[in-house]
Order: sequence, then structure tokens, then C-alpha cells
Amino acid sequence: MLILLILLLQPPDAAVLQQHARDGERALAEGRYAEAQQAYETLRQLTPAVGEVHARLGLIFFQQGKFADAIGPLREAIRLKPGLPNIDVLLAMSLSEVGQYGEALPALMKVFSESAGPADPVLRRMVGLHLQRVYTALGRDRDAVEIALKLSQLYPDDPEVLYHSGRLFANFAYLQTMRLAAVAPDSVWLHQAAGEANESQGQYDAAIREYRDVVAAAPRRPGIRFRIGRVLLARAGGDPASVDAREARQAFEGELALDPTNANAAYELAEMHRKAGELEPARTLFEQGVKYHPTFEQALVGLGRTLIALGRPKEALSHLKAAAAANPENHVAWYQLAQAYRALGDTAAQEAALASFKRARAIATERSGGVPRSAPEVTPQVLDFKSPQ
Repeated sequence: MLILLILLLQPPDAAVLQQHARDGERALAEGRYAEAQQAYETLRQLTPAVGEVHARLGLIFFQQGKFADAIGPLREAIRLKPGLPNIDVLLAMSLSEVGQYGEALPALMKVFSESAGPADPVLRRMVGLHLQRVYTALGRDRDAVEIALKLSQLYPDDPEVLYHSGRLFANFAYLQTMRLAAVAPDSVWLHQAAGEANESQGQYDAAIREYRDVVAAAPRRPGIRFRIGRVLLARAGGDPASVDAREARQAFEGELALDPTNANAAYELAEMHRKAGELEPARTLFEQGVKYHPTFEQALVGLGRTLIALGRPKEALSHLKAAAAANPENHVAWYQLAQAYRALGDTAAQEAALASFKRARAIATERSGGVPRSAPEVTPQVLDFKSPQ
């Protein structure tokens, strides 16, 4: 199209112009940017009124990382022919690269928005990364975080996106925590933040100290005893007879005494009872968790498998089906469904549930070597054997 346009506009030198255009396009396609630049510099001299030539030259500069040099040709391309596709985006990204953030922002916002975003996912990714940097440079941290979250959804396994979003989130969290320490150095909020930070890093002793400082300052503060229980469980290392495990049970009981609607605390305590073979208390607590959190996937599975153990498989079906519907990749839910159907003598339904179990199990096995997206808020339901067939 560009070559034909040049031929129409400059018929006396058509052969010469055509050769320069072909040389430039071939060099650009092969990554020989210096040669492509030379060809289009010549075309710009010969056809200064052709917007496409300026646009191509701007693209060549951009591809070489010569962002300051790209700005002039891209501006001229827009002036000569405003409708050229993606030229405003290239100009905005070039302006971003040279620190002209305010001027770059409108076009980046327009293109990245869902209503006006380009079909090209590669271009949208580039625009998003520039937009995230522009917001950060302009001090609009919340907007930058919003873009980072969106990029993480669109490109969950992209290393560059993961790097920049992780860096931004960490920096934002650090700044917020430093601000909290400055304005409220002795507050329960700072102790809770410190406890959560230590817990996430596996520094259990320090986490418990911080959480207990919160309880000392605000004895009726909800959620803290649950967090203490979780840390104690982690420190117990799976030993139900340990002091930490016994104290964890007391912490969960204390949380429920303060806030009976805390479904997470009810679940953890129920799971401890279930593993100890105390099925009736487990059933009651699982039901309490589901009552206040009807879509609580782990509690639904725990309740279903407890009912099966109590010899009530028919009652278990609705809970296990709800868990599997909420997350079809929950292989524990499918396996327990198969056990319920087996107890009921429904062979066809049992086989169908086992087939779904195997599919979900294969997905779980495939993902087991990856990095989890987030730490679980409660102890997940697991199978009681290592290698199901």
C-alpha cells in the first residue's frame, strides 16, 4: 500500500521511490535497522508530504530504542495523516521513554482501556507496561497498582510483567507500611501488619509476638486469635500432639467465642476434630463454617467427607457437588463424591466422579511444580493417600 501511494504521488520518480521503499521494508523485516533507516530517510527527503513514510521512520527509530529521534517523525506522521493506525501509541510510548509522562498519558490510557484496547495483545502488553511506569512516575500509585493487577490477569505467566508488577506491589506495600509506622507507631494496625509480614516469611515466633501484642492492646479485636492459631499450626509441623497444636485449638476456640461467624476459625477447628476422629464435633463446626460462608469450598469438602465417615453419604452429596461446581479442578471433592456414590451403590455415578477426579488430579499434578498464586487462607483438604490411581 505504501509503495503504491508513493507511486501515485510521485509518478516521475516512481522506479526510484519503489526501490527505496522495497529496500527499506526488506531491511526492516530482517532487523537491519540502520539500512532501513537510511532508505526511509531518503524517502522522507523525496516525499516529505507522505505521512506513511514519516510513520515508518518513527517505527524504525522506536525499534532501535532511539525514542527521542522517533518523536519528530511520529508527530509529523500524525499531522499529515491523523488516522494512521497505532502511530499515536508509538508516539506515547516514545514520550514515556524520554520522561514526558504527562503528554504520554492520554493516549496510553485510551489504548489500554478495555473499550478501546487494540486487538494485538503484544501491543497492549507494551502499552500497559508503559502506562504502569507513567502512573508511578506521576505519583499515581493506586492507578499504577490497578494497571499492574490488570496486566497480571492478562499475562499471568509473562516474566517481565511478573517482575514489574511484583516490584511495584512490594514498593507500594513498603511505602504504605512506612507511612503507617510514621503516623501510628504503637497502633494495633502496625503490630498486625508486622505479624502478617513475619507469618508470610515463616518467622513464626516473631509473628506470634506481634499478634499477641494486638490481643493485649485490643482483646476483642476479631480475626487475631485465628491468625495466632494458624501460625501455631504451621509451627506444629503437622504434629497433632504438640503443645503448639493444642494451643492452636485453644486459639480457634477463643476466636469463635468472640466471633461465631468466623468461618475460617470454625473450619480449622473442625478439621482438627476430623483428623482426630472426633466426627460429631467436626460435623457441627463444618456446618457452622458453611452456615456463615455458604460457598466455602474447603468447608464443603470437609463436611461432605465427615458425613461419609459418619455413614450419611446421601447427605454428603449436596455439599460435595457444591464444592465441585465451585471449583471443577478440586480433585478431593471429586474423589469424595465417588466415595459417597460408592457407599450408596450408584456405580455409574461413582465411575463418572472418578473420571472427573482423575482429570482434576492430573491438572493438580501438572501444576504442582509451579509457584502458587497465593498462600492458602486455611488448611486445604487433601487426600489420605499419596498416589491415587
